[in-house]
Amino acid sequence: MASIASGCITDAVNATGREGFLDDGSVRLESLLKILKAISRVRDLNTLLALLASETSACLGAERSTVFIYDRARNELWSIIAEGMDRQIRIDATSGLAGHVLGTGSTLITGDVSRDGRFDPSVDRSTGFTTRNALTVPIRNTRGEVTGVFQAVNKSGGGFSMEDADFLEAVAAEAGVTIENVSLYEHRRSMLESLIKALAESIEARDPLTAGHSENVMKYAGGISRHLGLSATLTREIEYAALLHDYGKIGVPDAVLRKPDPLDENEIGVMRSHVERTGRILSSIDFEEDLESVPQFAVEHHERLDGSGYPAGVSGDAISIGGRIIAVADVFEALTAKRHYRDPMDPREALGTIRAAAGTAFDAEVVDALQSYLEAERVI
Repeated sequence: MASIASGCITDAVNATGREGFLDDGSVRLESLLKILKAISRVRDLNTLLALLASETSACLGAERSTVFIYDRARNELWSIIAEGMDRQIRIDATSGLAGHVLGTGSTLITGDVSRDGRFDPSVDRSTGFTTRNALTVPIRNTRGEVTGVFQAVNKSGGGFSMEDADFLEAVAAEAGVTIENVSLYEHRRSMLESLIKALAESIEARDPLTAGHSENVMKYAGGISRHLGLSATLTREIEYAALLHDYGKIGVPDAVLRKPDPLDENEIGVMRSHVERTGRILSSIDFEEDLESVPQFAVEHHERLDGSGYPAGVSGDAISIGGRIIAVADVFEALTAKRHYRDPMDPREALGTIRAAAGTAFDAEVVDALQSYLEAERVI
């Protein structure tokens, strides 16, 4: 993120020979393109608002920028973050310069806010910040409706110009579309998460004794992932796969799924069929790009490093990191939980059992991470 902001400053200095931001039209256009390229890759609303604020401030030479979103239900303008602040801002949608622009849909350049009766000093009083001048522009969605306000304050070296307003209006135009798309993406993600949880609950409802197994495997898999230092995105992907790793058991007969005694050879084959069924079902779900490995991770939870697992019998690095993590999490949860045919094992004993197979069946680093997680959570 910093590279884009510093790029705006550097380009302006190189083009003008002084620290007068964006006086050259080509520099202004290049800076705009950099911001638009950056926001086009963002899918998280918090990140998007922070990025827009910081990069716009750098390119305009403003002390602070804020992207306000209109909350129609509460008739408020809010922002997840204002640059330089560490808390959410909420203001009445009818007050202040931002409220005026929201209501009129017109850009407002304020050279001295202390002389403008529309300025609301309450935010300054609550934060200790001093606003001297401001540039406020409307944000519109694809239907042309005003859905927010973009505000930059305290232009260095004097007040904001009409060229600054043109620039911020151009950023706001693209920001409105991007915010709308990100909001739709987050809504879709929320619906997908609800679907995932519903699928997991539906399979666990089949057998009350093993209810909670998938959630526990997800918990252990997430803990292992974080102790391995994996990214938040990959950790979330592994957690979703862990939650759904047994969904194929929806096709296993109750007589096998809930049998109180150890399974015979034929029944073992029926039970093992759940893995490939899980893969087929999950592959039919339209996962987002950063969750596209969920089916693979789930299918590989019975694979083993030495190739003795199933369904494909793959080995070593051919098994994904997600598959290796869920394999360890699944076995630990199964050993420490009560089953129809045996009592639960003590967590230390279960870890010892898994440790004995580290390097052959299980990834040794994953086992180490499981131990670190269990110790941190005081399970052992």
